Formats: sequence, structure tokens, C-alpha cells
Amino acid sequence: MATTYPFARRLNATCIAGLLSITSCGAFASGFALIEQSVSSMGTAYAGSGSAAEDASFIFFNPASMSELDGTQVSGGMHIVLPETEFTGTATLNPAYGAGSGTVPPGTSAEDAGELGALPHFAYTRSINDKLDFGLTVNVPFGLKTEYNAGWVGRYSSTAGEVRTVNINPALSFEVDEHVTLGFGLSVMYANLIFENVVDTSFPTFADAPIKIDVDDWGFGWNFGALLKPTDSTRFGIAYRSKVEVELEGDRSSTIVPGTSTDADVSLPDTLLLSAYHEVNDQWAVMADVTWTQWSRIDALVFRFGDTTTNTIPVKFDDSYRYSIGATYKKDDRWKFRGGLAFDETPVPSPEFRLTALPDEDRTWLTVGAGYQYSKNLSFDVGYAHLFIDDTRINSTDGYSSTVPFTEGPHRVTGEYEASVDIISAQLNWKFD
Repeated sequence: MATTYPFARRLNATCIAGLLSITSCGAFASGFALIEQSVSSMGTAYAGSGSAAEDASFIFFNPASMSELDGTQVSGGMHIVLPETEFTGTATLNPAYGAGSGTVPPGTSAEDAGELGALPHFAYTRSINDKLDFGLTVNVPFGLKTEYNAGWVGRYSSTAGEVRTVNINPALSFEVDEHVTLGFGLSVMYANLIFENVVDTSFPTFADAPIKIDVDDWGFGWNFGALLKPTDSTRFGIAYRSKVEVELEGDRSSTIVPGTSTDADVSLPDTLLLSAYHEVNDQWAVMADVTWTQWSRIDALVFRFGDTTTNTIPVKFDDSYRYSIGATYKKDDRWKFRGGLAFDETPVPSPEFRLTALPDEDRTWLTVGAGYQYSKNLSFDVGYAHLFIDDTRINSTDGYSSTVPFTEGPHRVTGEYEASVDIISAQLNWKFD
């Protein structure tokens, strides 16, 4: 590792901690994934997302779902996300960093980190022949936005940031026979991250100065799915979405030191989905899903700067599971009502590895929704979800350095987050004649 001066090392450390934090912030599935890719499926808490196959939006979860859709169809939707995330606690100088002890001004603080978000999604399917279907989805699978007051006690970890991803996913499905359909797709993903925080230029005297990181790049992956129909009323789905390797490149800028290039190799996790759907009768259907996400791929991230310095952040993510159950009630040929319940595990292993822009914890979803068939071509879906998030303890530092233990940085934040999320969603579906 290249030799660095103490201030440069602190600057790099806090930049990197913030970059990782904002990548993980504001997401509403576990970690920093966004599951909000269908309004009709959200009504059942995404139970049956890989097997229900109600409209084109379902093909994001399982490309084999196209076999259940006739002709040419499009779906487009929007989720309005209303988070409330309030931190209460303190930040102190970290004695392990060799700078004595003391409280970071302004001492104890209550800070709202929630930021309203809008998450769009689009899906298109077309039957090529009786056996083969083509589909295309455009989605936002990772990230959101966070912002703190510039003077809050955790400002050395993060003050503001935004991560934007767009995933373009063409896919094909092939109906092997009346009981088995297979699907395969390719993912082209763009990721852009902008992060801002504060560094203490004369540590430990709290001479604050802002910094900013802006990095982006493209990555590629693939997905596979199978849909099994043992009977006309029962379907099982299995779907795998691969990891996406993204080599982020950009720059780190500051008003106090010369700017420098920045790059980092990031591995976005792969997922495995098991899904079941059963029509009890002409009106009622029940469904369930289990999703495994391989967050353990993110054990540590290494970031490289143009001034030849290198920093490593230990993350130690654990793999996580998401469990959901749901039901639909078809009142008549026009109206369908939905409800669901889900439990979403966090990959963050402990308060010591929880960063200020990652107040992620286990969450429980409670959802309702409705679908309305306006005409033979046009239908609408609406949904509402409330996420109950466990109170989240944090006891972590804002930076990392090779000269002290890996989990130690110059400022330590200790406290608790209280959080909840409301999501209001709407979707339009069109079937072409």
C-alpha cells in the first residue's frame, strides 16, 4: 500500500465510508436493493412475484412469466416512497484513533434523514409464436437518496448523496410444453453515485470542509427463470438473477485539496427466488415467495485514488432472506383486491458495521392493493405498503485506515434510528389488439 500523509489518509477514509454508505441508503428491500418493480405484485407484498404472472411487470422477477401473457402488452408504473428516518444520539472522538476523547459539536442531535423518492418501472412483452415470447424491462434496481443537515453530529460520515441505477433487461421465454416454460435475459446496468460529506481538516479541532465524490459506469449480468404448471390452477416459479460487476470511475473533489480520480470495483449481489401460486377457486388465489440474496459477496470494498492511495472498507454483509405471503380476491370481471405480508432481513451484521447513511434493519411489510379492468385493452393497478422497521442501533466510526484496527476511525457515532416507510403506487397496463 502506498504511503499517505495523515490528513490525506483521513480524507480518503471518510470519502470511502460515505461512498459505501450512500450506496446502501434509502433502499426498501434488504441492503440497498429496490424490490419496487411492479404495482400489481406489491399489493401482495411481492408474494407470487415469480409465479402469478398477472401482467408484463412480473417478467422482471421471472422471464418465464411471459408464457402466461397473450399478444403484446406493456406495463408502466410509479412508486412514491415516503420514508421517515430519525437519528438520536451523539458523536465523539474515538480514543482508539489516538486523539484522546471528546464530543463532536453540536453534541447530541436528532436528525431526520428521510428523503422522498420516486421509483419508475416499465415492461414490454410480445408473443413471437405459440412457443416463443420476447420481453423488455427497464427498472431501477438499486439505490435512492439521503440528506442530513450540514451541521449534524454524523457529518463526517455523510451529509448528502444520491445513487442512480438503470437496468435494461431484454429477455426470451420458450414454452417447452404445457407444463414447463424457461426464460433467459441479459442485464445492462448503469450506475451513478454522488456523495458529499465533511472532513476535519485539523483533526481533532473540528475545522470542517466539504468534499464530494462522483463516480459512474456500466455493468452486465444475466437472469434465468422457469415456470412450472402441474395443474391449470397451480404454478411454481424459480428465478435467478446474477451479480453485476460495476467498475465505478470518476473523481473526488474538494475545496481544500486538489481533486483526484477515483475508481472502485463493486459487485452487486445475485438473487434466487422461489415462488408459488394457487387458485383456490374462481375468486380466491393464494401465493408465497422466498428470496435469497447473496450479500456476503460484499465482504470488503477496495477504493483506489489517483494520488496513489488505497483504502479498504470491511463491510462483512451476511446473506439475507425475504419471506412473503399474499392473497387476491376477484370480485368480478373488473375488480381484483390484494393483500400481503412480508419479512425482510437486513444484511448488516452488527451496529459496529452500520454506517450513518445505512440505517438498515429488519423490516415487516404490510400491503394492500387493487386492480381495475377498465376495458379489454386497458387496466389500472394501485397499491399501498407500510414498512415497520426495527429500531436500529449504531456504534460505528466514519473512516478506516491501515494504521489502526480496521473498524476504527477518528469519529464514532453512537445512537439509534427510528424509521418507517410508506409507499403509494400506481400502474397502467395496455394490451394491444
